[in-house]
Amino acid sequence: MKMTTNEEVIEGIILKKTVYKENDMILHIYTKEYGKIGIIARGIRKITSKNARACQEMMISEMSINLKKGLSSLMKATPVDYLRHIKENLDSEIVANYVLEYFYRYLEDNNPNQDEYDILYHSLKALDHGYSPLLVYLLFNVFVLNHNGVSIDVEGCVVCGSSKVTAISLRDGGFVCQEHRENLQPCDISVLKAFRHIHKIPIQYIDHIHIEESVLKELIPYMDSYIEEYTGVSLKTSAFIQQIV
Repeated sequence: MKMTTNEEVIEGIILKKTVYKENDMILHIYTKEYGKIGIIARGIRKITSKNARACQEMMISEMSINLKKGLSSLMKATPVDYLRHIKENLDSEIVANYVLEYFYRYLEDNNPNQDEYDILYHSLKALDHGYSPLLVYLLFNVFVLNHNGVSIDVEGCVVCGSSKVTAISLRDGGFVCQEHRENLQPCDISVLKAFRHIHKIPIQYIDHIHIEESVLKELIPYMDSYIEEYTGVSLKTSAFIQQIV
């Protein structure tokens, strides 16, 4: 039952926590209803806090909040999904932190978007269910490209439209054929197919994607180059991705 006229019960994914005053924290969360918002969790740093266990980074919680235009206030928090299996695998945790950092730094506040919520939710759930962290990383970065207005052409040669492609071009933004690959190294057919699959199949259907780990590792430099060249996105967690590769 609502205690105040501004009370809302929301479910959100906790992106980050920052210290606020002596015993308080600000929770930065992403919700379906309000997008990314900030919530003051008073007293949460105290040992006696009943809300602390439901206010950890990288988990999904239900929260009763006093909704305000600026920072809202937390009244009660209940765990929904700890996503505990992510932290059992270092590689999964690295990719999860990459996902959370992007949402925290590059998404606008108070701008709800169902597609954004879905990619965040399904990326974390895929990692929690044990799917390849590199595959999740690649699929998430397709979202990053799209989110920054970048579309990679994987239908045929970017230059002439030929379906007989042999390489991936950073300069041209997609596949190129033998005639137009110039000095680019040709790619194995398995790499070309995998690159197309990660751009065509949404992460919700990750169980339909079957790519060898060795091929995923070959795709990482291509994806990282596109992110660096076309988006300007720079994340601290990017440095740890190389540990996985």
